Order: sequence, then C-alpha cells, then structure tokens
Amino acid sequence: MTDTSDVVAGDAEVGLRSHRLLEMCLVIGVPPKTLRQMVQDLHNNVSDASDVSPVVLSIHSPPFIGPQTHHHAHSQIPSRKPEEITGPTFPSGQLFANMDLFKEHLNVPRGIDLCGLPELCFPDGFKLETEEKDESFHFLVLTDILGNRQQGVVLHIYREMKESDLFHDGPEGSELAASLPEPSRLFVPYGICVITKFSYYTVLKDCLSCLLLDLKACGEQEFEKKVKEFAAQLALVPCPPPGSLQLCFELGPLSIVLSPPEDIDSPVIDLGLHVPFLCFKPETVLQILTYILTERRLVFFSSNWPLLTLVTECFVHFLYPLQWRHPYIPVLANQMLDLVMAPTVFLMGCHSRHFETINEVEELVLVDIDNGTVLTTQHRGLETPHLPTAAVEEFLTSTQHLQANSELASAHLASHTNLATAREKERLQRQQLNQQIRLIFLHLIGNLLRDVSKHLNLKHRVFIKKEFLDSRQPASQPFYSSFLKTDLFHCFLKARLNKKADAFTRWEIMARSDLTRMNWDQTLPTRSSTTLTPDSCKKRKEQTLGVRQASSTNLNEEAAPNDPLLQRNMKKLNRTAGRMGKDKAPMRTLHLPSFPCDPLDFLSVSLYYTKLIVQISRTIDQTATEDSEALAVCFYLRGIVRLAQGQSLQALLDFQNLEKINMNFFPWDLVKHTLESMTPEQLHNAQETEELRGLFYGIVEKHWDAIKQEESIKNFELPNVPLNKQDFGIHIQAAGIVSNPNTTDRLFDILTGGQQKLLEPKTFNELYSRWNETKSEVDSITLAPEVTKNLLENERVSKVSNPVKTSYGLGRVVMSQKRLFLLTEAHPYCKEIARFRDIEVVESCLPMSIFPVKILALKIKVRDKKEPFIANLKSERDLWKVIIREMCAGKFLAERHKDPQYIQQALNNIQLINAVAKCSLHQRPMSIASKLAYLDQTAGEEPPTVPKMTSDALKHTLHLSDANSAPYAVDVLLYVPGNLDPCESADTHPKLWCALSDGRVMMYNAATWIMEHSPIQAGRSRLNCMIGISYEQVWLGSEDSSIYIIDTQSMACNKRLVGHRNQVSDMILEEMEESGDNTSQIYSCSLDGAIILWDPVLMEVKSQFQLPQCWRLTSIALHHDQIWCCVEYSLLVLARDGSQLQEVTFSPSPDRGSILMTYFLIISQKDELWMVCSQRANLYIWKTDNLKDPMRIIPLPNCAEIICMIHVKKQVWVGGGVSADKTKGRIYVINSESYSLEKELEAPCGSIRALCSAEDRYVLSGTQDSKAIIWKVD
Repeated sequence: MTDTSDVVAGDAEVGLRSHRLLEMCLVIGVPPKTLRQMVQDLHNNVSDASDVSPVVLSIHSPPFIGPQTHHHAHSQIPSRKPEEITGPTFPSGQLFANMDLFKEHLNVPRGIDLCGLPELCFPDGFKLETEEKDESFHFLVLTDILGNRQQGVVLHIYREMKESDLFHDGPEGSELAASLPEPSRLFVPYGICVITKFSYYTVLKDCLSCLLLDLKACGEQEFEKKVKEFAAQLALVPCPPPGSLQLCFELGPLSIVLSPPEDIDSPVIDLGLHVPFLCFKPETVLQILTYILTERRLVFFSSNWPLLTLVTECFVHFLYPLQWRHPYIPVLANQMLDLVMAPTVFLMGCHSRHFETINEVEELVLVDIDNGTVLTTQHRGLETPHLPTAAVEEFLTSTQHLQANSELASAHLASHTNLATAREKERLQRQQLNQQIRLIFLHLIGNLLRDVSKHLNLKHRVFIKKEFLDSRQPASQPFYSSFLKTDLFHCFLKARLNKKADAFTRWEIMARSDLTRMNWDQTLPTRSSTTLTPDSCKKRKEQTLGVRQASSTNLNEEAAPNDPLLQRNMKKLNRTAGRMGKDKAPMRTLHLPSFPCDPLDFLSVSLYYTKLIVQISRTIDQTATEDSEALAVCFYLRGIVRLAQGQSLQALLDFQNLEKINMNFFPWDLVKHTLESMTPEQLHNAQETEELRGLFYGIVEKHWDAIKQEESIKNFELPNVPLNKQDFGIHIQAAGIVSNPNTTDRLFDILTGGQQKLLEPKTFNELYSRWNETKSEVDSITLAPEVTKNLLENERVSKVSNPVKTSYGLGRVVMSQKRLFLLTEAHPYCKEIARFRDIEVVESCLPMSIFPVKILALKIKVRDKKEPFIANLKSERDLWKVIIREMCAGKFLAERHKDPQYIQQALNNIQLINAVAKCSLHQRPMSIASKLAYLDQTAGEEPPTVPKMTSDALKHTLHLSDANSAPYAVDVLLYVPGNLDPCESADTHPKLWCALSDGRVMMYNAATWIMEHSPIQAGRSRLNCMIGISYEQVWLGSEDSSIYIIDTQSMACNKRLVGHRNQVSDMILEEMEESGDNTSQIYSCSLDGAIILWDPVLMEVKSQFQLPQCWRLTSIALHHDQIWCCVEYSLLVLARDGSQLQEVTFSPSPDRGSILMTYFLIISQKDELWMVCSQRANLYIWKTDNLKDPMRIIPLPNCAEIICMIHVKKQVWVGGGVSADKTKGRIYVINSESYSLEKELEAPCGSIRALCSAEDRYVLSGTQDSKAIIWKVD
C-alpha cells in the first residue's frame, strides 16, 4: 500500500469516525475447544452442559484499507487463555493460526468496552440445538462510564455442524470421534452484532437481513470474509446530519433510507414510537412515564427480547427534550440479574421468567410488557403521583386520534405488489405517526414545565422552588416535589438558566404566540380566588368563567381545552415543531453510489468516495441559495467525505462554507482534530489559503468558541441566621421580591428601624410568606365576563377591596395599572372612579351623613368632577390611601419621563407595601409600609429631575432587560422602515433592532414598541455595528472578529463570516445599479486596518486590502467614490483599491501630543465632514473638497466624550457627552444650516452608546443601562 493510503486511512478516521453508520461488527460464539467439550457433555448428559459463556470470535472495524497502526488496533476482550481463542472456529478452516495474529486482527474503536457484550448477545445463554431454528434479532444499548451510548443490533444464526468435523485434528481427536455415539445433527448459534453511535435499529436490521441471504448461501470458508466485507460496506455509509436531506443506499435486494434527525438537538428515531400504545393503554403509558419522570427504579419484563429495547427506547424518546442520564440497560443477560440490586436510579429490562425473582427486590417498579400492566414491589413510597389534571386530560384526548395499529388503518387499501413501494409506504407511515406522537409528548412535557421560567432568577441563578410548588394544584404537588429533585429537572433547569435554545424553547415561543393570538377570554381559576360577584362561589363556578390576569399561574393547571382547540394546537405544532416562523422543508433524497465490488481494496474505495463527492456536488449545484439548510447539510457531508479521501484542505473549505450558510452545523471538534492531524506542510498550506485564514484564526489562535456555560444552580432557601444589609440584599433579590438595590437598602433600613445592623431571620421569613400571599391574591383575582368586556386594553387588576359602601353605591374598589373603578354588588358591572392622571387629592375624611359615626372613609377628588368619590374602606383605608397615592405618583413620573417603567415600579412597590402591611412587626405595620411609597415621596420634589427641554423632546423609553437580568449597554441601533398602518400585518410594520453588549439582539415592532420575538444570540461578545439588507438580513459586526447574519424571516442567527482577524468595528452598505438591476455590496473594517468588500448574496469576499501600520480603524464611510477611514490620530481618504489619497489630522495639543480622532460624519448633500476628537470638547467641520483647515468649530459644553453622530433633517445629533457625575448622558442637537447648538438633552441613564433615526420623525438613543430612548425631532 502506498503512502497515500495511509493518508486516506488516517483521515477517514478523522472524517467519518463520528459520522459513519458502523462503528464495528463482531462475531460472537464459542471457540472449538469449548464446542468439543459441549458436545461431549451433551452426549454424557452432563447437567451443567449449558453453562458456557460465549466469547468474541472476531472484530471488524474501520479502517479496512491501509496498514492498521497500533493506535487503531487494540484488544479489549475478556482475559482468556490462548488456547481458548485460537484454533479452528469452523470445521472447514482456521480463522486465526495463533494468538498474536488474533490480537493483531482485533480492532476495537476507542470508547467501546467489550466486557459483558458476548453475554448480552446471548442473553439466554449459549446453547447447542439439535433441530434447526429460525434466525432472530434483538437490540442493545451500550453505555460507557461517561454516559456515552452506542446502539447494537444482534443477528442470531444457526449453522449446521457435523460432530466428526470437531475431532479431525490429530490421533487424540480421532480416538474421541470414534468413542462418540452415532453422529447426529447439531446446530451451533452465532451472533453477529453491529454497533453504531446512531440508533438506526430498523436500518441495521435490514442490513443484517441482507447479510443473512449471503451467509445462508456461503460455505464455512467464506463466512468470515462475507462478514468483513459487509462491515467494510457499512463503514462507507455516512449518517445524515440534522435537516431535510435523507440518504439512500442499495444493499442486496433492498433500498435502505437513513432519515436525519429533525433538529440539532434531536435524536435519531428509527423505530415505531407507537409500540408502547400496542402494549399498554394510554393511561398506563402515562403512569410509566410518571415513574420515569420521578426517577424510580424501573424494570421492564417481556418474553420477547427485542421488545424490551424497543419499548424502553420509546419511553426515553417520550421524555424529549429531557434526557435520561442514569444507568440504562434495556436487556439484562441471565448472568446480570444482580444489577437490579443497585441502589441507584435505573431503567433495565429482563426476561419474563425472572419476574418472581426480581419481585422480591424492594422499591422497584415492574413493567410487564406482555400483559400491559405495571406493578410495584411492596413499599410505601412507590405510589403513582398524580400529574396535573388538565395535562392528563389533554394527553388522553390527543391519544384518541392515534392510529397505532397500522393494519387497521390500512385495511381498506389495496395490497402493494412491489416490495420497494411497500417498504417506502410503511416507512413514511411510521415517520408520520412518530411525528404525531412526539408532538403529543412534547406538548405534555411542555405543559408540565412551562411555568418554571416564572420562578427563575436569572441574575442570581436561583430557582425559587417553594414558590413554584405553591403555585401547583394540591393534587399534583407530590409529583412536582419528587420531580424537582431529579437529574432530569436539574439538566432542564441548567438549560433554562443558560438560555439554551432547544425544543422546549421553540415550543414555549410557539405556545405563547398561540395564546396571544387566540386571546382567550375565559379560563378556570386554579386556586381559591376572590369572589367578585354577589353570587356564591358555587353559583359563580356554574355560571361564569374567570379571566386570569397576565401574572397568573400556568396553563397546565387550567381546565383541558376542548377538541377544536386541541386540533388547532396540534396543527400549529405540526407546522412549527423544530422550526419557528416557517414550515418544515420538504425532504430531499441523496442516493449514495453503489458499493465497490471489493470494499477492502483501496482503489475501489477511493473511486467510491470520488463518485459520492460528485453526487453531493451535483446536489449542491441544484439547490437554491435560499435553501440554506439543505446546502449546509450537503457541504457538511462533502466535507467529511473529502476528509475520508484525504482531501483535508478541500474539506476545510467545505466546513468554512457552513459558517456563511448555517453555522449550527459547523463541526468544531472535527475541524480542530483535522488541524491537529495535519502535517506541517499541510498546515502551512491551510494557513496560506486566503479563504481559511479567518477559520484558522478563530479555531487555533482565538479559541473564541470555547465558552464554558455556568453550571451552578441554586435553590432559594430561607435564612436561619441574622442578616446584615449585604446578605439581606442577596436574599431579597434572589427571592424575586425586590430587584432594585436602592429599594433593597430602603427596605432593610425600614425593617430594622435604621438602627440595627442585623435583621432577624424570623422577620425576613414572615415578609417572604406575606409577599407570596399577596402575589397569590393577585394571581387568583377573577372577573365576570360582563366586567372583562369593559376593561381597557392591556388592563390588569392588581388589588380588590372588600365589599364597602361608597358614594357610588355598594361594591368593591378595584385598582388596575390605569385607573380605579367600582365593581357593583347588585350586578356584575364596573363604574369608573378615576384615571390616575386625573386624581388630584387622596385623603382621609370625616364621617359624612351616608356613613355611621366613627366610620373610616377615604375621599378622592377627581379633575373635572364636582363631587369627590368617598369610600367606607374601614380598616383598609390607610392602606388604600398609600397605594393610590403611590400609583398616582408612578403615573405622574411616567408621563414626565416618558418612561412606563415608573408604572411598573409603582406596582412593585404596592405589592411590597401590601406584604409589609400584613406582617406582625414591632412597629405599626402600616407606618412601616407607608415609608415604602418611594415614588409618592419623590414625585413632588423640586426642581424637576428632568429639564424642560429634555422633557419636551422625550417621547418614550424602552427597557430592554427585565428586573431579574443584569443591565447591558445598548451598543447599536438599527431602524428598518415599514408600514405604520395598524390594520396591516405586523410583518410589514417598521422594526427596531437593538444590539446589547452581551451579544443579544432584540427586535421591536416600531409601530407598537412591543418586542415580538425572544432575543437572538449573535455570539457572546459586544456588537459594534449593524446594517440591514433588503428587509431579509441583518449583518452584525462583533468584537470576536466575526460578522453574524440574522435571517429576518426565520429570526435565527445561524450564519457567520470570518474574514477578519480583529474585532469588526464598522460596516457600510453600498447600493448600485448595474445593467438596470439594483445590486449591493458591503464594506467591513476591523481595528487592525483590514477592509473587506463582500458580496451579500453569495456572502463571499470580492476584494480586500490592509492599511499599513494601523491599530485603530474605528469607522468608515463612502463619499464621492472614495473610502473615508477614521484611523487613530488621522482621517484617511482612500481610493477603492486602498491607495491613500489624502490625510486629515488635528493640530497638536498644547503638550505637543497627537489628537485621537473618535468619530466622523459626512453630510453628502452639503459635502461636509463633521469630526470629533477625544481631548477637545469641540465639533470640527470641513468641506470635503478642502481638508486643509476646518471651516467651523462648534464648542460642546460639559462634554467628556463623543460616541456617535447622525444627520436628521437639518440637524446633527451628537451622542455621548458623559457628565461629570458619570450617571447622565448628553445629546447635542446642532443646526446643520446655521451651525448653532439648538438643544442640549440629558439622558439620566448613563452615556449614549448609539443613535439612529426613525424616518426623520424620531431619534432613538441606546444607553449603557439597557434602555432605548425615543426622542421627537422638530
């Protein structure tokens, strides 16, 4: 074999090791010496003749071509004497002449341990048969100590053997043969086990069935050769990556299809998920799943070995997206029964004959597959916990529509006369049924877990377990108490805290959008709720349905939806499972070339790979560029096949293409392994290849992708020791009671009286309990349908009084975030008392004639109303007085600052006031609670916190982070115009894209200022620039040197360009017209002076150049067919090819130092250059045709730094300008005609990081504390 074969063999290991169908193929049986002894014992009627352990006779694993080096071949079989392994395995020839040859033949892939495998291949033990038996299959799951799993499919065959053939060697053998009785027919079992990393059970069963045809026809001498050739053929088959491309290959008479996983995080499913529904009733399926969710020790029983694996695998798939990480052995051999004594959680399976024996073990759940029953060994703790009623009912309703029995479903159809057609029809029906079943279980798991995120504190990585449990139905609390302790839930919780975008995330987004769109007006309450109508509770339940507020508990606690609703949900799930915002792409089929005649010949295998590359390339050429997923799959496959052929450089180029098509497919480990396996010459060639420089830099030098996710998860626990102010702040914020540090400090001082340094744990625990009670009361408020029809848009009720007498009649006073209204007792009708902006005075009043003497009343004076509203609130009067005044103050401040967050702050303060008022404190609780009305205390302070000029310009404030998330700077803003007509589809509305410093990107509907999609993660580094392309893409330049691309249709960021080697600092879009067609191109620059011209359609580099000795290229612009660059201490004017035309510098500073330029703006209409520098608080203006001296210098008062500038109408807005106290940003509005400073606006949110214009009507600014402020333009 030539040196080239070494490269092919080695690279095949790199390329296909993790992606091929076959890991290894083994032949299991007994050696000849043991076989002779078994025959003698059989004739001598020895009782223990069947107590023989099978062994591994041969192993076949890749690479099959080229010399098998030491690191590819090593043995891991159980230790046995040499004579037990050597010698003839079959009577007509010897497989191994000696032990050394056998060891050299063994080729065990790393990570696979053969210990115990022979017993699993013969779980009933090894037995000789005197009558011919049919071949049979069963399935295995092998798990290593790290939890990695391989799947195995075992074929049992019986080969006839004459006894005389066992004793043909030497005189001793002849004497033994002569002493035996008259020869009889013996059938010796052999096991052929195929092991794979992918659970293609049906595919491998079909493959082994084709091998079976060859083995039946072959003689003993050809047996081993046929098995090895079979293994070599399967090793040539790559497994398809997730997506919409399936692979098809021909083997014997069958066309075999490899279906891909549905998503990146989805497993391969190549079995019928309906099998459990053929064995159990739906109620029993749910019972078994409940035991698995609560991680009980389960043992499955069946007299049918393959059924054990098929059924247990189905239940593991039913858990998706949860993952079972405990011991999992679906088939236990007879010698392994003691494993059920293990004290840990497990899923195991064994033969039904052992049922009585295992029933003696305590604390086991026994699942009888043959009889469809579930039993538990005698133990108190093994009762089946109850799942939420609504989830159970919805599950049972959904399963009623399943047609699990395919024969019944197709009884009316004609029989297929073509085998291929029948197999394809059966496969498609199985896939369709599997999809339906997966959706049912995904909906079940989603409903069980959908409210977990409401009780997570992402900032402190805390899960508030008690609060979550208290929000569950009492009947289902035992289930949740057990489930929350499991590893299943722990992994799920960790994924939520790390903001993993998995199947549950996609399902949650889809379910949330369904709820919003359907706008349910009526739901049933889950907990004891406040009665808001004069009817009794029973009558209210019979006659009315309540409307739960936005802060209510989860949907799975509510009544099950009716069938039409279920059907709508199922249809929606079918359309969007695994993909958000678009339908599932149609499945494509790639036919693999015919296997080579000799799969052990290097040239034949090389020709096979060449043909496969040609077919994949043809598929790439025939695939539209819009079908990015199909293209990514094809490039991925071609890359690993090229590695197998030794074409490392071409393979890396294919992987590089994945970055700009769909970076979710990028094989980081495989690329790293490839680079590490290259020779110095190959590595040098890769570094010199222009297209691979960015890839090489990102993988080898920068290691930016190696981001370790936070592993810690904390369960919130109440304190048991006194708390100082710092510890109090940690506990109160982790509990979700208060998120604002200033409020935390005020609360601590109020509770301790401002004198003590420690707070007793009893006081904290009582506050926490009362706060939860208050929150529950708000969650459980229900309104009659007649009342809800009269609510304002997005109005949510936050407090309801007891029935009281008022000047409007008898009723309950109700507070929402917008107004006060009276809910009359006589009829379910609401009468508005006042909007908060119209309330002038809230005060206690003396008894009036309508009330008895000494009755405490509250008087509310309303603007434009002659008579005040008076309510006899009795003991609640002081509390209502405080919270109404706080709500009025919140409304006042929200309108002054144009910031709705003040209203939310007022609501949070009110909830805290309600909780403190219920506490039994040393001081009067109401006196303490009133001190928490911070907004009421500060609203009337003079002078106003916002200058009049700023207040007049303010329009609105968007908060881009919630209370539990740390604030991040808004570094880049992008406004995309659209249709403002509210009657038009939301897809046509204008959009505002906001990039945060942690790499998240948020998209707001600029017509409603509502975020319509969850944040998109574009890397983990700060984003420096952003441009929109044809309403279809958004390009983002990142500090990690990458350009990320968001598809605005799918709202996914799965493309990345890696042409730069330093952080991308700016990008500009140039639109042109060529031959009557509108085209565009994009310039990007990085701090190190690299400028790249991109084709945005092909996402390829058109040209690039490097500025010499450049360390700080911050921004670029195009003007008069020239490239203008802000480079550290100068501004360069370049030609298109990068040659320098002009240079602009500032005169030296008084200390003779150079002046650092920070930002520039070109006003094309006036041919003017506006520029700012770091050391001088001035704005400099040049004419672009005369760059010698500035024509204007405009001073910027109180300016510390300038970060951004934009041109709007006849104004230039300049942002940054941090004030001396570093808490307020500045925006300078300059008239571009008169060059005068028109306005100086203050932003009380820190420095202004970004500016953008909304169609010259508004200017939007991004701040360093996660806010986007909207300003009016004159």
